[in-house]
Amino acid sequence: MEVSEILIFTEIALCFLGTLCKDIMAVEPRFDVPIVNITVVAGKTAVLPCSIESLGEFKVVWTDQYSTLLTLAEKRIIDDERMVLDRPHTKDWNLLLHDVKYEDRGRYTCQINTLPIKTKTIELIVLVPPEILDTSSNDLTTKEGDTVTLTCNVTGIPRPTVQWFRKPHADSQEHHKERVGINGEILIIHNVSRYCDGIYECVAFNDVPPAVNRVISVMVEFPPEVWLNNKKMSQSLGKETILECKVTAFPQAVSVWRFENVFLANSLKHRIDIYKDKGHTIILSVRIMNITKEDFGQYSCFASNEFGEDEETMTLLEFNPPTKPRPVTTTEVRIFTTTPKTRSKLKSSEYDDFIPFKRNEGISHNRGNETFVDGLQFGIKCTGAIVRICAPYSMGKSNAGQTSLYYNGKLLISLIILFNFIIDIFYLV
Repeated sequence: MEVSEILIFTEIALCFLGTLCKDIMAVEPRFDVPIVNITVVAGKTAVLPCSIESLGEFKVVWTDQYSTLLTLAEKRIIDDERMVLDRPHTKDWNLLLHDVKYEDRGRYTCQINTLPIKTKTIELIVLVPPEILDTSSNDLTTKEGDTVTLTCNVTGIPRPTVQWFRKPHADSQEHHKERVGINGEILIIHNVSRYCDGIYECVAFNDVPPAVNRVISVMVEFPPEVWLNNKKMSQSLGKETILECKVTAFPQAVSVWRFENVFLANSLKHRIDIYKDKGHTIILSVRIMNITKEDFGQYSCFASNEFGEDEETMTLLEFNPPTKPRPVTTTEVRIFTTTPKTRSKLKSSEYDDFIPFKRNEGISHNRGNETFVDGLQFGIKCTGAIVRICAPYSMGKSNAGQTSLYYNGKLLISLIILFNFIIDIFYLV
């Protein structure tokens, strides 16, 4: 073994014994944390980590993307007071950047002054919440039929998305808002109409809270429209009534009631009132007191502005209550019925006994309404509940004596029946 080799082994042995170890086998410093990218929202604080093992006597410095020296050891070199060196532990050499701005984005380097120099690079990504610029559209008024362009200029990182919404004006009874148009900073409304006016809202968001919005009021000028709930009304003399019409227009100008082409005003006879309704609509009413015949006729609701006019007409009529129908005069027909309590029901055999008739061969007996060959027909005819006394007829001369005897007997029976009939009527009355 050569002398040089012996000396090397000797030095190694002495190193293990602690002598000459620092000079012969010194440990190189190394970064303890892997390289990462840091993302922060503008206005917040960014922490750029740098942890070093076995730094020894070496120095640590921070530089930015322009190679500007930011810190040296534990001292800040740059005048920007937002930058601070943070050392929560002995091996930590973190760079803190308060109130981060978008201009602070870029590459930052943690360096160790070894030979060669050791570096660790960190990319700082700065997110910017959306912001709507003052160059965006303001409230505007346009005419019906025009083209309206609304702009909502925004900034933010990443690029914000802009959505458009519309809701009716605050004085409208509707409060919901609806999505309109497509995403973008510009909303174009072609051939705008009265139904397009309202509050337009642009909302910008890019997943970096908070989202921002801007409202733009769009007023559309248009000629009046008049509506009447009724075309005809009626009222009694001496009463009062109220006529109403709705007028939708922007701007509201002249709205009046006319009677037979004469303008109506407040007086002892008429009272004009105006009520605000939803949107651009008003309710115009006229109260007519103590109605006389001269108040019946044509009433017109008239409205106009610089863009046009409209008119609707209704008729006020006299109210005539329907007359009571005259009672129908009828001849009273009393119907007398026989009941078991007041009268005994006639049996068929009894009926045959006191109604004389002669049967001819081949001629059947139609009880109570017979026609006899000898011309004699009398007795009682019962049709339903009506009892009628039939008049007697004379018989032929050949049987005059027999007929007279027969007639006298049957007449007595008829008188008895008539007497019972009168008694029945007395009880019924």
